[in-house]
Amino acid sequence: MHDEDFRNELPDDLRSLWEKLDSIPEESANSPDMKIRFNAIVDAYQEKIDGSRRAWWPLQPAVQFFVAALLLIGGVIIGRSLAPSPPQQQSADVNQLRREVGDLREIVALSLMQQESATERLRGVSWSNQIDQPDGKVLSALLDTLMHDPNVNVRLASIDALRRFGERQVVRNGALQALSQQESPLVQVALIDFMVELREKESIRTLQKLADDDRIDETVRKRAALGIQDFQQR
Repeated sequence: MHDEDFRNELPDDLRSLWEKLDSIPEESANSPDMKIRFNAIVDAYQEKIDGSRRAWWPLQPAVQFFVAALLLIGGVIIGRSLAPSPPQQQSADVNQLRREVGDLREIVALSLMQQESATERLRGVSWSNQIDQPDGKVLSALLDTLMHDPNVNVRLASIDALRRFGERQVVRNGALQALSQQESPLVQVALIDFMVELREKESIRTLQKLADDDRIDETVRKRAALGIQDFQQR
């Protein structure tokens, strides 16, 4: 059936619509408008790819450095494993690599705890949990975070991170000093529980001051009184 015959058999309203559609000029494949639309689609696709790459690759320089260093160390491990060496040498190499990884973790933790963003500082405190035997710099950074960080959640996270090292006197002294200076009820309660958990008798005097101070939050005063009772019962 020819196009003209088909059009004549259509109802009047559809025939009018068909004629209007037929009057629309066809676009050339090389028209500027089509090129603009095509380029826009390509740009949008490229932005999507770039966004996915940014989401995968951490933006923080410290984390980037740590990931790159781990890849380097991993390559060294694979290279050494392929080369024959005495068992004693292999053990020494593994221990050395472990120390290097621990050093890198400390660098990342310290760097993140100095960031302006509270989220990044929280990540730094979390990174410290991956360090088996942190040096004095990491413990000092955690104690400084506990004492001075403006964000309550970051201070609370630092208490949890310090719990693993409660046997160290520097941690006990720092936590006790923080207990006497903190004003946030949440942090005060967490520190009271920490002192009771450590069985730190030097904290009894501070707990008594908190329990007797009417200016202190009632929940904190009650928790301090319970802490003193716990000391007395054991």
